[in-house]
Amino acid sequence: GQVDIIVFPGFTGCFFQQLSCPDNRSLRSLIKKADSREYIEQVKDLSQNYKIVICPGSYWHKEKNNIYHESCLIINGEVQLKQRQIYLARWERELGFSRGTKIKLKKIKDWNIVLIISTDIFYPQVSRMAVLRGADIVLSPVGFIGENNRTLQISGMWQEVQQNQFFAVEAGFNGFLGERNFWGESIIYAPLEMTGKENGFLTRTKGQQSLIIAELDNEKRRKAISKFDVLSQLNREFYQQMKMFGGK
Repeated sequence: GQVDIIVFPGFTGCFFQQLSCPDNRSLRSLIKKADSREYIEQVKDLSQNYKIVICPGSYWHKEKNNIYHESCLIINGEVQLKQRQIYLARWERELGFSRGTKIKLKKIKDWNIVLIISTDIFYPQVSRMAVLRGADIVLSPVGFIGENNRTLQISGMWQEVQQNQFFAVEAGFNGFLGERNFWGESIIYAPLEMTGKENGFLTRTKGQQSLIIAELDNEKRRKAISKFDVLSQLNREFYQQMKMFGGK
């Protein structure tokens, strides 16, 4: 069955928080007062008016004394899936963030959906875990600190899509949080043989601040996999023994 999905850029919830309390001028003070509840409530309200799956980008979530970089899926006013970023960027480590541990999956109609957040796109084991769980599509809210480097971003998710043969939707945040500037392109990826120029891109923003849309055909993807099944060669037992995949 058809599913309509919208993915907000990474850090949208953090930006919302910054707008609602403009006194927090530094990244550190924003994180100290991290509270995603109001933002999530707003997106829940929005989702009740439209029959779509919403990934609200990402936000900072406080639990006890820990702060996580988190994302979720919201459907009909309810949070259906929560995912925490597993690997931290250097700036996140310096600011005392905590890590998630597992990749979770949500089945909606015929689609198995997984969320991979920001830094995790550069860790192949995260995408591999997603595909071993059965992911058809990865939703990826992202945002990066440092020099704007499109090649760096593509070196993450582009190769993961080719090596794992899922669809991926990346939504990039461009703007300031506190004193730090973030950048990121929005790109929709598919296995090479499914894209017009066989380059792995269905559509991308190329630096333009615009909405990008693509129709993803899961049947077509399965046919492409049957011709060239990368994953059939995997040693699944090896992965099952790894802690991250639920092993010892």
